[in-house]
Amino acid sequence: MADYSTLDLMDPKTFDGDTSGLMDWLCEKEVYWDPQSELWAAASYDAVVAVARDPKTFHSEEGNVPKLPNDPSFINLDGKAHKKRRGLIKHLFTRPAIARLEEHIRDAVDNLIDEVIEDGECDFVASIGSMIPLQIICEMTGIDEEWRPMVHEAIDGFILGGSGPDHVTEAVNEAFITFGGLHMHLVDQRRAEPKDDLLSLWIHAEIDGQPMTEDELLFEHTMMIIGGSETTRNVMSGAIKVLSDQPEIRDRLLADPSLLEAASEEAIRYVTPFIRMSRTATRDVEFYGHQIKKGDEILMVYPSANFDKRKFDDPYTFNIDRDLKKTKVLSFGFGQHFCIGAYLARLEVKVCLEQMLKRMPDWEVTGEGTRLHSSFARGYTSLPIKFTPGKRLNAMAAK
Repeated sequence: MADYSTLDLMDPKTFDGDTSGLMDWLCEKEVYWDPQSELWAAASYDAVVAVARDPKTFHSEEGNVPKLPNDPSFINLDGKAHKKRRGLIKHLFTRPAIARLEEHIRDAVDNLIDEVIEDGECDFVASIGSMIPLQIICEMTGIDEEWRPMVHEAIDGFILGGSGPDHVTEAVNEAFITFGGLHMHLVDQRRAEPKDDLLSLWIHAEIDGQPMTEDELLFEHTMMIIGGSETTRNVMSGAIKVLSDQPEIRDRLLADPSLLEAASEEAIRYVTPFIRMSRTATRDVEFYGHQIKKGDEILMVYPSANFDKRKFDDPYTFNIDRDLKKTKVLSFGFGQHFCIGAYLARLEVKVCLEQMLKRMPDWEVTGEGTRLHSSFARGYTSLPIKFTPGKRLNAMAAK
């Protein structure tokens, strides 16, 4: 096995190309000290779970992106504070609440497919994959259609900053400022005229008799927009690529659509759209034979955990028969910080694949596509596909 000990886990170049060797190496280490970035990495499945389930020892309150200051969104809260803030909106993300969105999501997917179905080709990321989750999360938070292209561009900027302080460029800051301006405009509107959306809920909610601060509103909104769009678009794109590369699996799904739920969950594992989140040690602790000091940062490395050979047989094979109820995938985290939007992401992926299989079942990826250059997220920024042209469902849809 190659030695990766000179690599920097904060450097996007570390995660370019085939990372299977690195993931296996990290997983064998289980817990690794990265001298280049001066932080720890929990890399095996069990080590990631151990960090996630112990917020008293490894807390979130100093931030989830290493080497960057925290912000006041609920992802950076633990214990009762996290539970109370999350509790404001959790009823909107339960399985029954999300299930009620299925037909609306299907209509959204079909409308996007209508825009390209007659052409026989498109960039899946730009035309479909990025647009589905963007539309749904913008509707939920209260961002009208006219603002969504700007929000889309801002999200692409935010993600680049997730690689750490060396990547928080002027363009990243400009993206945040632009989104912040829109957010303040919408806050003024919702204060005057509340609507049935998340932003109105946050603005008018109280926790222990206190409303959320302006910073809390901004960062809660920002976190929800990023989390609600980036995860799903990356899983969708990865699934489209692997089903193009392995048409025999696509044929099974065409023959038996009941396998779609299992295929979607395997795609969530196989893609693992976020590379890591970080925690900070609250005390000196011995962990997997290492002495971790109070204040040390530790990464939870999700791809290595999701490809841990001790938990997943033949992990680099895309296997829709894999039993993922026995061993849960960690793409959405674990414990109290398990992603609040997991049910929504799963449904969006499943419905997207379902409609693609119905309406353009012979899609083929042309070329390798362009992958995101990041040490934070994994996915495609471009994925050209071709397919047999078809007919619109909505004959009145404008090009």
